[in-house]
Amino acid sequence: MSHIGMVIPKSATSLLFELHFALIFALYLTERHYYYMRAGLIIAFLILLTSSLFAQHIHGVPAVDTVAGKKDLVPFSITLPPRPMPRIIIKPKEKAKNVLAFPFVVHSLETNWGFGGIAARFFKPMKDTSVRTSDVNILGLYTLRRQLILVASSTIFFAKEDQLARFQASYSYYPDDFWGLGNHTPYANEEGFSQKQYFINPQFLQRIRKKLYFGVTYEFQHTGPISYTPGGLFDQENITGRYGGNTSGIGPILSWDTRNSAYSPDHGFFAELTYVWFPTFLGSDFKFRVFNADIRKFIKLSSKSVLALQGIAGLTLGNSPFRKLEELGGADMMRGYYGGRFTDKCLQAYQAEYRRLLFWRIGMVAFASTGEVAHMPGQFELNGWHYAYGGGVRFMLSKEEKLNLRLDYGVARHSNAFTVQLREAF
Repeated sequence: MSHIGMVIPKSATSLLFELHFALIFALYLTERHYYYMRAGLIIAFLILLTSSLFAQHIHGVPAVDTVAGKKDLVPFSITLPPRPMPRIIIKPKEKAKNVLAFPFVVHSLETNWGFGGIAARFFKPMKDTSVRTSDVNILGLYTLRRQLILVASSTIFFAKEDQLARFQASYSYYPDDFWGLGNHTPYANEEGFSQKQYFINPQFLQRIRKKLYFGVTYEFQHTGPISYTPGGLFDQENITGRYGGNTSGIGPILSWDTRNSAYSPDHGFFAELTYVWFPTFLGSDFKFRVFNADIRKFIKLSSKSVLALQGIAGLTLGNSPFRKLEELGGADMMRGYYGGRFTDKCLQAYQAEYRRLLFWRIGMVAFASTGEVAHMPGQFELNGWHYAYGGGVRFMLSKEEKLNLRLDYGVARHSNAFTVQLREAF
């Protein structure tokens, strides 16, 4: 299944993968031997501190967020790799379970020093040890800039994985940047703003045939008024949603997944289509619809090399508020561009990545991408494509699940950026 969406804060989203890495690395050591628990947590804590230092300004350009995605979804979710935990199952009939809880400290240009804590429980429901491990997570973060983030998330796999439930909820207050709407906004237009928001997103999917799943998603988001410079871009372009409001929508999800790994596949195909309708009778202050498509193909070139391809598209129809618009840029697609560098109602983007295992657990990648946004589908331009390219290094945390820690360097027009993440970009 795809890893569904992320929210707002740019530097806050980078924390997601630091926490992913810390939890999974600690749990990995725990699986090897119970008494390694404390060592694993200490190592994860140190990595959590150091990894945030990769975010930096390059030639005066703001640091790029380490998680690409729309601003309407939650920036944190902690998913355990789908591997059994035999050391934790004391009796065959008992549920596999484990609890991790620890404090953390982070620092970035956007947050200054931040202090928080996280607790996560891992388990196998229905006493079925053949399914992937489920998880429930709670996180809190407070920074010296008086920023606050509270997040709860969960992924539940039911018996035989015939059903899957996902849940995300968050509260956040965070600064961000905006360059105006359109595909040709000047870099000099950059304007800072901040906004509070609450978000909730439950999903449920049912297997209908082999690798084909069909389900339903519901989204609710409350946003406060945007704090921005009066007379600036938000007023000049009459941005819908700048005074805040509620969005409430429901719609179907259709997913097909033949990949041999959810983290770093070497062959297979993945496609997911989502459609969300936001009518006023569900409590939405804005009446609009959102359609998104994500298609990926993985081609095994040799025992150590893979060609990965991806295409995404987004279409927003109706009176869509600012936080529901399509965004180009980020650390998953168009690496090198700031997340949301180009924003409008329609988006299309494509990327190719060559991945190669060099030796032991060390690998490398080279990637290139192109994309553009438009106000309407018929307004995409042949000369409107933006381009980005780069390379990166991989360290395989889990050989069994092919779970990689990645360090990428992306190059784009007016901006270059390092990103550090758990998992591949796609």
